[in-house]
Amino acid sequence: MAADPRYRTDLFRGVAPYYDAFRPPYPPEMLEDLLGRVPISGAGRLLDLACGTGQIALPLADRFVEVWAVDQEEGSIAWGRSTPRARALTNVTWLRGRAETVELEGPFELVAIGNAFHRLDRNVVAGRVVDWLGPGGCVALLWSPVPWVGRAPWQPALGRLLGEWMQRAGATDRVPPGWEAAIDADPHEQVLQRAGLDYVGRFEFGREQTWTLETLKGFVYSTSFLNRGALGSMVDEFEWELARWVTSFGPEGTLGEVNSFVYELARAPA
Repeated sequence: MAADPRYRTDLFRGVAPYYDAFRPPYPPEMLEDLLGRVPISGAGRLLDLACGTGQIALPLADRFVEVWAVDQEEGSIAWGRSTPRARALTNVTWLRGRAETVELEGPFELVAIGNAFHRLDRNVVAGRVVDWLGPGGCVALLWSPVPWVGRAPWQPALGRLLGEWMQRAGATDRVPPGWEAAIDADPHEQVLQRAGLDYVGRFEFGREQTWTLETLKGFVYSTSFLNRGALGSMVDEFEWELARWVTSFGPEGTLGEVNSFVYELARAPA
C-alpha cells in the first residue's frame, strides 16, 4: 500500500470568495438522497470536514442540532462564517484545523467530506472518522464536477488550455505527480473498508450546466492549481486568452454540458 500523494497546505489561500460564488452547489435531490440513507435522528451532530466555505454544512444545518465545519484554510473559515446564511444559523461551529490532527469529540451521525478526500492522508483520516462516528453513523465523500472533464467537445480543450497555463505560470508543482494513479491503485472504497467501515455504495446525479466566461473564470480562480495567486502577474493575460477561447467554442458566450455530482457512502458497524 503506497503512501498517498502530499499536497501543499497553502494551495487554497485567497480563493474563498471564488469558491463560495462559483462552485456549483450540490443538488438538493442528491443531499436528500444522502440523508435518506443515513440514520438521522433530528437530534444528532454533523461534521463537515475540509469544509471550504460550508458547501455541505450550511444546506444541511437544519437537519442536525449541532454542526462542526472544519478546514485548514483560515480564509475559508472566515469567509464561510461571515456569509448571511451562516450568520442566520446558531448551531454551526467553525474551526480551523487539519483533518489529520484536529481535536474533536464524537459521536457524529454523519461525517461529510466534499471535494477533498483525495487531498488528505486518507488512511489516517478514515481511522479518525471511525472514532468520531456513533454506532451506525455514516461517512459521505461528495464531489462536484469540474468543467474541463466531460463529453462535450469544449471540455477536453479547456483542460488542455489550463494545462498549458499551469506550465506558463510555473504552477505544475501545485498538483502532486501520480495522484490519480494512486487513487486508482487504492480506491476510496478500499480505504474506508480497511478502516473498518461497511461500504454502502456510489451514487451519481446528473444535472445540466451552462457556463459563461464569468463563471468559468470564477471557477478556475476557485481551484488550487490556477487561482489568482498561482497566476500572479499573468492574470490579465490569462483572462484575455480565456475570453478568446470561450468565444471560439461558444460564439454566444455560453457553453453547455451535463455534469455529474457523486457521493460515496460508508457506515460504521451498529
